[in-house]
Amino acid sequence: MAKSELAVGIDLGGTNMSVGVVDRKGRIHGRARKKTKAFEGRDVVIERIAAAVEDACEDAKVRAADLTAVGIGAPGPVDHDRGVVITAGNLGWKNVPLGELLRKRLGVPVAVDNDANVAAWGEATVGAGAGCDSMLAVWVGTGVGAGVVVNGSVWRGDMHTAGEIGHVIAFANGIAGSRTVEDFCSRTGIVRSLTTLAGLHPDSRFHQALARHAADGKSGPLGSGAIAECYEAGDPLVCQVVHAAADLLGQSVANWVTMMSMRTVVLGGGFTEALGKPWVDRVEAAARAHVFPQAIAPKLAVRMTKLKDEAGVLGAAMLAWRSVG
Repeated sequence: MAKSELAVGIDLGGTNMSVGVVDRKGRIHGRARKKTKAFEGRDVVIERIAAAVEDACEDAKVRAADLTAVGIGAPGPVDHDRGVVITAGNLGWKNVPLGELLRKRLGVPVAVDNDANVAAWGEATVGAGAGCDSMLAVWVGTGVGAGVVVNGSVWRGDMHTAGEIGHVIAFANGIAGSRTVEDFCSRTGIVRSLTTLAGLHPDSRFHQALARHAADGKSGPLGSGAIAECYEAGDPLVCQVVHAAADLLGQSVANWVTMMSMRTVVLGGGFTEALGKPWVDRVEAAARAHVFPQAIAPKLAVRMTKLKDEAGVLGAAMLAWRSVG
């Protein structure tokens, strides 16, 4: 293929990285995935990113030198204009000039942005928000993040941190860990709430899910799939906690809509995908109930992600295309 026909999108996470070779219409021609292994240091991670790009290019039967551009979403605040990752706690990075380092390594232009912004841009261009001039995309998984699109462009704010909906204070008098939207609406927060209340519900399926989780030797909090299984079975405790989280998230979305007057909200992330339409519908109902003025409530649409776990790769690639015109 000619140089102008393909770009690369990279979704860089603290644990894994995913790479796709993508055309202007959002079609993926080649893929590669690798472990990030951030503990090995910045330079090793960047070399691994470059190797993953080359693997994806090989899968697409194209040379890395023939790419038009590369886009990458990084987990943390990013100075998009300079291509600098300001900080990324799960990578151990601070003020890393990722765009320049990758450009020197790959020999092609590189665009860098925050991972939530990149995923939002993917939904805005080739996903559930395609055709919308402005939209909010909220990602619910281990944490809660968001990306904002205004007038056909990602809105980053003067300090490059716009969209941090998960860190908005929901309960001003709460102690640390029990104050923010993320504390209650993320999968991590929902599992914490379930664990706190489980003693009052000895017959809850949540206990069985925890026991299976432990028996399987899995580390970390219970996964979204197990919570979804309990929710779909109508477990009273799980329904209570999930509904409370959806209502709080809907209220938070309503605040954004009230301030920004956006009619489209896309919900994504692993937890959203696991619970599906009932979760999205509950968030939408809460958002409509709290938006101002109420006259705009019927116009507000909360949509399920279309791109799912491809949002980061496709959004990064579409960002790369935009950066070169």
